[in-house]
Amino acid sequence: MDKKIILLLALADFSKCNILNKEADMDTGLVYLRYWMAISAGMYFIAMLFFLFGQNLLLEQMNTISKKLFKERFPPIPLSSEKFWLVLTTSMMLMLVALCGFVAYNPGAFLEMTIIVLISKACSTSLYVALFAREKYFAHLVGALTDGPLFLITLLIYLQAI
Repeated sequence: MDKKIILLLALADFSKCNILNKEADMDTGLVYLRYWMAISAGMYFIAMLFFLFGQNLLLEQMNTISKKLFKERFPPIPLSSEKFWLVLTTSMMLMLVALCGFVAYNPGAFLEMTIIVLISKACSTSLYVALFAREKYFAHLVGALTDGPLFLITLLIYLQAI
């Protein structure tokens, strides 16, 4: 291949890079999305580590808080005795970290990846609400009250960016 063609191909791919897409050239909505997704990537990474290494600790804490605040109104959620679903939880959280990282790196080029994050948060919020309605575990309420606002904040910032 001709050296000029190779250079043009390299620049074409490089044009998606953040280096050529400075914040000064971005709309305010994309800048907000960049920062929110960087924060989100960090939150999801920390949550992933906590789920991976402190799975039952989190459930125990939610049971303790539930008992202190609501006495016997909500039953304690059973602790996990196996790690099968933990593998899937960890991989999903790492996927969210990667998606948010891509959008934070270059929101203009990777804007649509936000939709996947929104689908994930809408799904988890809906399922937490449904599980809470059926089983009345305080942990499900906590899940809905955590993922619901994350969904809404991400949606509002995404809508401002498009």
